[in-house]
Amino acid sequence: MSLIKAGQEARFPRLRPTRLARTRSTQDIVLRAARDGAAEGFCCLAAEQTAGRGRQGRAWVAPAGSALLASVLLRRSPAVATGIPFAAGLALLDTLTAMYGLAAGLKWPNDLLVDGRKLAGILSEVEPGGATSGRVAVALGLGVNLRVETFPEGADGVSLHTLVETVPDAEALLIVWGEALGVRLTTLEAGGIAAIVGDWRRCAVGLGGPVTVNGPSGSVRGTAIDVDEDGALVVDVDGKRLRFLAADVHLGTRSVG
Repeated sequence: MSLIKAGQEARFPRLRPTRLARTRSTQDIVLRAARDGAAEGFCCLAAEQTAGRGRQGRAWVAPAGSALLASVLLRRSPAVATGIPFAAGLALLDTLTAMYGLAAGLKWPNDLLVDGRKLAGILSEVEPGGATSGRVAVALGLGVNLRVETFPEGADGVSLHTLVETVPDAEALLIVWGEALGVRLTTLEAGGIAAIVGDWRRCAVGLGGPVTVNGPSGSVRGTAIDVDEDGALVVDVDGKRLRFLAADVHLGTRSVG
């Protein structure tokens, strides 16, 4: 299926992933490819990762064949690099809504949740040695739980096979997501984060509720009140508005990260 509608434009190549049975990290492969001059759209898809990682250095753990584990190389304007996780999350939500009518939401900045449980995560890493022609190289990692029977203790996760009747092949889902990503990236490049943050807010989970934010200066508790036009999370802490451009966020009293 295609998610590109009439009149939409997606200046992004169709993903043709290199498939691996096992690797330490798809992110590492794409970051290395960026340094070697690979073109935008280079993609790695693995059945198993032995040292996969999420945000804040956490491990992304999934038994072999149970998840979509992939990374894609983007070459984009430095001005919009911070918006890439937002575009990627929206693209995944677009994909799952179109394919399954799945009711899901986005947790700042890049987790996809169903009923408060994590179905997918996104990791965006810039490769300083891969910049070309004024564009930064970004390794965009995607992990989606497809057929995970059990999760590690303390991990509040959910698997797609418990939510839908027929689970897609990992590569098929990746390709459709790539189409949706192209559309969202085109909007991002044209108008910056402000052009997509409105859609992101409408899909947000946790805005208006209590959060614990672990940022560079320590941990604070407050109420998540908004996402600014530059993508920063705005948190009210005892009447003071604090902005976070990079942080680890836990909703309520539970960690879903």
